[in-house]
Amino acid sequence: MSGNRCAFPGCALPIVEAVGTITGEISHIRAQNEGGPRYDETQSEEERHGFDNLVLLCRRHHKIVDAEPDVYSVEALQKIKAVHEQEMGRPEQATDGFYAKILLGDLPRIEVHNNSGAVVIDSPGSIIAQTVNLKTVQKNMKINAPPGTIGADQKASSYIQYLINRYNKLASADETRGREFSFGAISRSIESKFRAPWRLLPMEEFTGVCDFLQLRIKRTRVAKLNASKGHRSFSSFEEFTPGNRR
Repeated sequence: MSGNRCAFPGCALPIVEAVGTITGEISHIRAQNEGGPRYDETQSEEERHGFDNLVLLCRRHHKIVDAEPDVYSVEALQKIKAVHEQEMGRPEQATDGFYAKILLGDLPRIEVHNNSGAVVIDSPGSIIAQTVNLKTVQKNMKINAPPGTIGADQKASSYIQYLINRYNKLASADETRGREFSFGAISRSIESKFRAPWRLLPMEEFTGVCDFLQLRIKRTRVAKLNASKGHRSFSSFEEFTPGNRR
C-alpha cells in the first residue's frame, strides 16, 4: 500500500532499499505511549499498533511530524496516508513479505554509539527496541521504569520504598548485629530473588515483592519484640495508600 515510499507529500525516499537496507520507519499516527505526539488514551493496545494507526515515513519526516503535532494532526496524517495509498498502492507482490519482515525485524536490532543524552525505549520518535544493551562511561545510569512496571505505578512504588525503609530502620536498630549494616543490601536481595531491580519488575510481581519485604521485616529482632508487645511493625498497602495512611 505504501509503494515502498515515504508517505510524506513530495518525498520519494524508499522505506527499504533494493539491497535490503532500511531507510524508513514505522510511525504511529496516535502515539503508542502517553506523552507522545497525538496520544489518545481511549485507544486500546490493539488499535494503537493496528494498521489504521501506522504510516511508513522516512526518518527525516518521521521526526518532523512528531516534532510538530499541532501542524501534523491525526486528521492530517490520516489524510496524508490515504492520499499516498491511493497514488502508490498496488497488488501485493511476492517480495513484499520479505521487505515487511526485515522492516519489522529492524526494531530490536538498534545500536547506539557515542550517545551523550537520553535513550528512550519504546517511545514515538525515539529508539524502539525489545532489548537494548548499553555500555556507558558514566558510573551511574538512570533507567526510567516503563509502563506496566512497579516503578511506573506511584502508589505501588511508594509502598515498596516504604517497606524497604521500614526494614532498614528496624534491622539497623539491632544492637546485637555483629557487622556494619548495609542499607542497600535489601534492594540487592530483591534483585537477586526476582532477577531484576524492583522498579523494573512487572506489576504482576508487586504482591510477591511485598510478601518478601514484609517477611524480612517480621524476622528482624525489633519487629519480633514489637509483636510480643502487640505492636505492628508496618502498615498494609491499603492502610498506606493516600487518604488512609498510618
